[in-house]
Amino acid sequence: AREAGDGEVLRLTIDAKFHNDLYFAAIEPNDVVIVVSGLELAMDARTARRANGLKIDFVDGAAGPGFKLDNPNQDRPIRGIHPADVARARNEHKKLQLIDVRPAVEQAKARVEGARQLDPAYQAELDALPKDAKLVFLAHHSSGAKAAARLFYDRGFHNVWYVVGGIDAWATMDQNVRRY
Repeated sequence: AREAGDGEVLRLTIDAKFHNDLYFAAIEPNDVVIVVSGLELAMDARTARRANGLKIDFVDGAAGPGFKLDNPNQDRPIRGIHPADVARARNEHKKLQLIDVRPAVEQAKARVEGARQLDPAYQAELDALPKDAKLVFLAHHSSGAKAAARLFYDRGFHNVWYVVGGIDAWATMDQNVRRY
């Protein structure tokens, strides 16, 4: 492991996508410098804003010892949810938006009750929701729903999901939805 040279401190960088790096470098003129447990840590102002609440630990992992960073400001990734879990949440009246991103011709073949087609009017409604609203995207299979979820994630929504297996998987648990 490398040690800090003269005039160097541990430097933290966190970019806009929350990729982070820790390395030894000199303090730069406009850096924010903090001392934690006797260790000087330097960062630029943008990193400092992104690091608010950051927890840094040193752990032994499969690849050897290293730093583990847990950043509460980092958005959660897009997650999959199984059709049965969506149905259960809806039966329990949990708030979620079930958004069907399939083309109208496919929606005419099979529909999930309560799912709404993503059209410009509905998109405007969704855009007006709080950024932590639960958005669940449905396509024929997972990939189309993941792509739609990614678009909303990139627009600032933090609680985005896709139906694992899409309407094809939904049809295996709901006899009212036909497979095509």
